[in-house]
Amino acid sequence: MSPIPLQSEIIYGPVRTRRLGWSLGLNISPIPYKLCSFNCVYCQYGWTQVRTTDMTSRLGDVPTPDQFRQALEAALLRSMEIDNITFSGNGEPTLHPQFNQLVDIARELRDRHFPQANLGILSNSSLVSEEKVRQALDKLDFRIMKLDAGDSDAFRRINLPSPGITYQAIVDGLKKLEKVTLQTMFFNGRMQNVSEKEVADWIARVGEIKPVKAQIYSLHRPPADTFLEEVPEEKLNEIAEQTETATGVKVEVIVAVQPYQRRYNEPFRK
Repeated sequence: MSPIPLQSEIIYGPVRTRRLGWSLGLNISPIPYKLCSFNCVYCQYGWTQVRTTDMTSRLGDVPTPDQFRQALEAALLRSMEIDNITFSGNGEPTLHPQFNQLVDIARELRDRHFPQANLGILSNSSLVSEEKVRQALDKLDFRIMKLDAGDSDAFRRINLPSPGITYQAIVDGLKKLEKVTLQTMFFNGRMQNVSEKEVADWIARVGEIKPVKAQIYSLHRPPADTFLEEVPEEKLNEIAEQTETATGVKVEVIVAVQPYQRRYNEPFRK
């Protein structure tokens, strides 16, 4: 069972999602290959082929503002129902050198064609320490930001970040961001982040960041590392209860209708 294919267009959907209803996806990452600032062991798109925080040498592989405008307007004109318009796609959206301008374009077109829809992002938080990125994020209606670990060691094991990205810088950046929702993938297997210590450290960071909400989930699709295993709903509910008791932050447990189940005879591929 392999990871899912990359998105093949700038705009995809609208698709019915567990968290966001009918969501129109905005993919401002390269289409032919996976470029990201992380190489997360659980990624549904598989291992990162180009891991970087600098896309200046690859501008020909990402949409220009004009291409983005044309694609988004065409999608909005033909769509019948949209609850949310979401920057997501094949990699980390904030890596796009013109991310701020693309946010402005998306807001303009949303206001013109679907003013009732919310505009937001699913981000891995890797560039949240940068002021210019936070300024762009502040223009969005919702910011769902990743935090899969409670300390720097676990962060490096799980997210395999590009050189120069530090865990503490991400935590500090998230603390400066208004009305942030934290999103965390919990998993088990030959690597895990659900031990008593791992969970306690993560809960401490949630209390430190003070998001408006946290969303936790486990494997819903085949991960890059096929030796990972999903965490049962009962364990996720236990983590949610512990977090709410310790921090006062509301935690939403997201469970797939048909969660991923690793086949133990699958070969390991990397």
